[in-house]
Amino acid sequence: MSNPQETPNTSSSRLDSGEHHDVTELHAAVLREKPDPVEGFEPVNLWVVAGIAGLLFWGGAYLTQYSGRFEAMEFSELPHGKPAPVAAVAADPLAAVKRDGMIAYNAVCALCHGEDGAGKAGVAPVLAGSDWVNADGPNRLLRIVRHGLKGTVKVNKDVTWNPANDASIVMGSQWDAIGGTNEKLAAVLTYIRSSWGNTGAAVTPQMVADGLAAVKDRSAEANWTQEELLQVPAGGAGAPVAAVTPDQLKAQLQALPAEQRQAIIKELSK
Repeated sequence: MSNPQETPNTSSSRLDSGEHHDVTELHAAVLREKPDPVEGFEPVNLWVVAGIAGLLFWGGAYLTQYSGRFEAMEFSELPHGKPAPVAAVAADPLAAVKRDGMIAYNAVCALCHGEDGAGKAGVAPVLAGSDWVNADGPNRLLRIVRHGLKGTVKVNKDVTWNPANDASIVMGSQWDAIGGTNEKLAAVLTYIRSSWGNTGAAVTPQMVADGLAAVKDRSAEANWTQEELLQVPAGGAGAPVAAVTPDQLKAQLQALPAEQRQAIIKELSK
């Protein structure tokens, strides 16, 4: 009797007959597929990497050549090792004089005229931009400081100081207050004539001495008036202009050409 379990399965063997397949070949298509990207691990484009590297190289080269040696006090666009040309700044030879004048002005004059030279209404006239300050010379100013000022004064020909001619508004002599020397007065006037946009030339002690020589016998309490000061040349030695009588003025006008005489009369009649 035969054993059925030992009988070969002929149908099953026939299904696999002649089939020979490589597993690697069957999965080749799948193996060619790239894996799905994972967030945070995306590859960087090589051109971006090359560009960043180029910028870093250029930046390093630029800083090496044009860093100004990384010195805080230097701004230089010249290559390292070549110092930047610095324009020579001439020292102000009057710096010390102006400083002394400023100290004296702020201690004595600023109380009325202001630290900015703007003056105070009803107290003191403006000094910033004043035609009295920017005159050709200091002869009138030094007289004012030496003996004081009273009465009505026109500043820049249109602003009247003390228009009511109040006798109580008087600037007394400031000579002793500022130091009582030609050097101190020269320093104060130099500071005033060079500050707040003023363009007056510096004042020397010799100019002060020459300007006050003609009034050395005048009392310190004899305050000047505008009319008196206008008789004094702003520059030069400062000798007062001799008063002209009406007859002398008439003769001088008659001696002028007719056209010039008419022009003067027309100007005075405005």
